Amino acid sequence: MKKLGKDAVIMVFVVVLGIWGGILGSQVISVSAAEIELIKPEELKKLIDNKKADFVIVDTQPKSVYDVSHIKGAISFPWEMELKTPKNLPKDKTLILYCDCGHEEDSMDVANQLKKKWSYTNLKILEGGWSKWQELGYPIDKK
Repeated sequence: MKKLGKDAVIMVFVVVLGIWGGILGSQVISVSAAEIELIKPEELKKLIDNKKADFVIVDTQPKSVYDVSHIKGAISFPWEMELKTPKNLPKDKTLILYCDCGHEEDSMDVANQLKKKWSYTNLKILEGGWSKWQELGYPIDKK
């Protein structure tokens, strides 16, 4: 049997570290997703009713869906695999993101990208998203 040289051993070690780093990296992504707080529709409705000005509602659905109807007062910032610079999203207010996914996947991905790429910290995800908001009969803007 042939012995591995020093360079081969180092190469194997680097490959193993790369694989291990990939595994750990994916765990970090899921951990950061778990750190993003959920807000119940009832809580958001209270904020709106009390005319609080320290938050912005962000619709992460496609612009075509937003144009048909959205939560009253929400702004459009559609999910993309690689988001564009969030010029219209303030950092000094809490961003409450929503989508119409089964488990808020698009909103969670937008939140994670905002955290990682642009250091946003005040982020919440609307629990139940657009479907729950409509189901409860809360205010929407329709065209």
